[in-house]
Amino acid sequence: MQPQARFSYLVLSFGTRLLLSCIFTASMLYRIQVLQLDPLQLVLVGTMLEAAAFALEIPTGVVADVYSRRLSVVLGVAFLGLGALSEVWLGSFVGSLLAQVVWALGYTLMSGATEAWITDELGVEVVEALFLKAAQLNSIASLLGIGLGVALATIGLVWPIVGGGLALVGLAISIRWFMPETQFSPAPAAERQSWGRFGATLGHGWQAVRGQPVLLSIMVMSAIAGAASEGYDRLWEAHLLNNIGLPTWLDLQPVSWFGAIAALGTLASLVAVIVIKRLASNTTERSIWLLRWQYGLLAAGLLGLALTQQFAIALFWIMLIRMLRQSIQPLYSAWLNRLIESRSRATIISINSQADAFGQILGGPIIGLIASRMGLPAAFVAASCCLWPMLVLLRQRQLNRQ
Repeated sequence: MQPQARFSYLVLSFGTRLLLSCIFTASMLYRIQVLQLDPLQLVLVGTMLEAAAFALEIPTGVVADVYSRRLSVVLGVAFLGLGALSEVWLGSFVGSLLAQVVWALGYTLMSGATEAWITDELGVEVVEALFLKAAQLNSIASLLGIGLGVALATIGLVWPIVGGGLALVGLAISIRWFMPETQFSPAPAAERQSWGRFGATLGHGWQAVRGQPVLLSIMVMSAIAGAASEGYDRLWEAHLLNNIGLPTWLDLQPVSWFGAIAALGTLASLVAVIVIKRLASNTTERSIWLLRWQYGLLAAGLLGLALTQQFAIALFWIMLIRMLRQSIQPLYSAWLNRLIESRSRATIISINSQADAFGQILGGPIIGLIASRMGLPAAFVAASCCLWPMLVLLRQRQLNRQ
């Protein structure tokens, strides 16, 4: 069954990435131009997604642990499709908020279950190579999905969302029949995820974090990065569309411009990761040095985007921000993993993810409120200011060499 499991995983990974890229090509423009959401509402949509995912992470984990990893994955793909369809069907700000709960249910059902399923089927010795191959294919899927989204959007902004949503539901139905599950054994009752176990695990991880000031600093930095990223993610398209304006000399629709920007950003991010891999030397000192430069340039990029009024210059800053954010993550993860022991690695990484989520949940609405009251440029200035304490913390870690 191994060849079938490998094929199923690649189809699942490629298909979901392609269809989600198709949906995301038009989803933000749909909220801006069709639903006419203001900056605060745009950010609150993202905050709802983060908060719902945070709340649903543990309950949905029970499905994978108790019933079936395959069932969890199939339901997750289906709910992703239903989330897209429900946002168009409800067609309002409140509807978008409710749709984020459905989206979050899909994300959390797939979170961890996909990797656990394929690892069980193939074994830990061979699955890493499959993950790398899937990552390469996913880059192609993203580009194809962007092209498909732009093509469908020429008919109407709802069509990439509706088409992608229906296709995700169809993918869920299809993979149910060819996705094998031969190695799964339900977890014993004492080992199943629960809120009580989550609390105990969180307490153990927090003790480990408190015992190492460097880990506490990293958690604070994750929250800071989350706060800065949420405002940018939800507002850069509105800023480009409403404040700067798109070029008219090519006579392209906005969705075509944003599709081209997304495709260019994907290619630029791939180049950035390759460059960072060559610059990195797998040492803590080098990682911190690179992270200081990256976060400093990221803060400068957000300021530059806030202050520019020309499309070409704004595009430069957007590409720089995309490249930096994509290349920061591998360095950040490697630094964190070098600091923690194997027995507490999963717990501390989970806490780090929750710190990022807290930053997005708390910082996003504040930046959205600034955007509504003072304008979108002020929101990007605020996001840039969020990153300044990060530079101080990284400098302290550089002096301490840890």
